[in-house]
Amino acid sequence: MNDCLYMVQLRLDPVSLIQFAQDHGVNRAADEDLGYGVHAWLAALFGPLAPKPFRLLEPGTAWRKDQPLQWLGYSRQDGATLREQAETFALPLALAVCDVAELTAAKPMPATWPVGRRLGFEVLACPVSRRETEKDVFLRRVESMGETHPPVNRAAVYGEWLVRQMEGAATLESVQLAGFRLVRLLRRSQQAATQERRFGQLVVLPQALLRGVMTVQDEAAFAALLARGVGRHRAFGYGMLLLRPPA
Repeated sequence: MNDCLYMVQLRLDPVSLIQFAQDHGVNRAADEDLGYGVHAWLAALFGPLAPKPFRLLEPGTAWRKDQPLQWLGYSRQDGATLREQAETFALPLALAVCDVAELTAAKPMPATWPVGRRLGFEVLACPVSRRETEKDVFLRRVESMGETHPPVNRAAVYGEWLVRQMEGAATLESVQLAGFRLVRLLRRSQQAATQERRFGQLVVLPQALLRGVMTVQDEAAFAALLARGVGRHRAFGYGMLLLRPPA
């Protein structure tokens, strides 16, 4: 596997994206974050090379047909490789969503992450845990405390969840809940054990925008975390760590 990690950025034409989703049967009102539609588009455009994790910036805001959507992703492939894959194998409707020439601007991420380095970060996360079913970690905490326990702080619970996600890779100096909403999501589900076809399933899960400052604890573990992403639903637009200078 290529050890290099690249950040790629594309401007998506919203009309072409919705047209692609419509033609592929994933243009659903339940797909509030466009995660399922973008996931399907990436698979059609890049096949097995589809970048993950990725982030569609400001997915909850109203979009205009004359204003492109900003998409970011991490990939083990450089921009030239991704462009060649798309231009060779993608269908025309998938190619029409963006200008793949923009992939030439792919940015190599730093090769090393020194222990002790402080980094500001932002991540759009889906803070859930899975036992029998997926559930908001905040709601699980509330249920476990009982009615007589003092009120539980959502931001604190999400902060503790993020600490666990980064365990061994980085330590959190600070974290704040910069945004939160419940989102109806379209996700894959198996219709039956004997049938291969997958259908969209409606789920309502938390969308949390977390910002803060962290310190690299282990160079290799941090590089792996950056490439893998944080939490669940990373193939649908969650978990991409965006880095910035620490405040």
